[in-house]
Amino acid sequence: MSNQVNNHESDGNSGELIPDFLCQIPYLRIINLSGEQNISYLQGQVTADINNLSQDNVLLSCHCDAKGKTLSVFNTLLWQENLVMIMHQGGFQPSFDALKKFGVFAKTEIEDKTSDFKFLAGKGQSTQALIEKLFGAIPETNQSLSNDLGFVIHFSQPESRYLIALTETSFENVELDNLEISNDAQLWQLMDIKAGIPHIDEATSAEFIPQMMNLQALNAISFSKGCYMGQETVARSKYLGKNKRAAFVLRTSSALDLESGATLESQVGENWRRGGTLLSSASYQNETWALAVLANDTAVGAKLRMKDTPDTVFTVQPLPYSLEE
Repeated sequence: MSNQVNNHESDGNSGELIPDFLCQIPYLRIINLSGEQNISYLQGQVTADINNLSQDNVLLSCHCDAKGKTLSVFNTLLWQENLVMIMHQGGFQPSFDALKKFGVFAKTEIEDKTSDFKFLAGKGQSTQALIEKLFGAIPETNQSLSNDLGFVIHFSQPESRYLIALTETSFENVELDNLEISNDAQLWQLMDIKAGIPHIDEATSAEFIPQMMNLQALNAISFSKGCYMGQETVARSKYLGKNKRAAFVLRTSSALDLESGATLESQVGENWRRGGTLLSSASYQNETWALAVLANDTAVGAKLRMKDTPDTVFTVQPLPYSLEE
């Protein structure tokens, strides 16, 4: 391993090497809940306490099936009296179908509003200048701002960055010609991975309970709210200590195109055995970073390889948060 790679490892999950950028995000989807019971209905379906939503905050949450397995991980906020759920496209359909199925008797309308919005994401002065132009100010850390044009979310990890959602009409009318907007969303995905934030893809849908992906450490689970889909399993995992897996950040010194759901192997003596499952990955500057579900006693510095490409060896990096409860 080169000295450059070793220097990266000493920095842990630092985002210092990520330059300023602004890009379009093609893989996000939106579920919109409107109507007088939209908050009470979603409160009974997901892990976060939706009653804590205000006009300017954002909640990370997950939607589980009846067995407590995660269908989607999403951010939710209020926009024009609607509840907006923003998630990776891989988790969209299972969540949308389940919400529609159980929402038939609720006074709420559940719609796919993805086509109504365009997503931009980035960091740095150009991105901040665009936000001030569109919304009049920069939202506080882990907060949002909204108006008729759309909304913006300010994330703090692994460093200050922003997700902008503009309505289709606003996107067409806003002057963006003087901005360099990339179609490559790898840097945004990389920042999610370095922040230890998971997403669900088709291959990982309904495979893991939320704690296997560290969602309790990300404050995406309320253990004091009332019942919701899958709550019994999620609560039992916390109070009986039955969960033996967690998500870890990995890095390797080559650029790779990997599939979510791929198998990782860990070494035991002279043999290799199944060690975990890949959740997501992103390549940048001849490196690949990944988030994977592994045994929860996995140590920083541990080595794992891809089962299908044994020459690809990842090193476990420090998490940006504690898993201690």
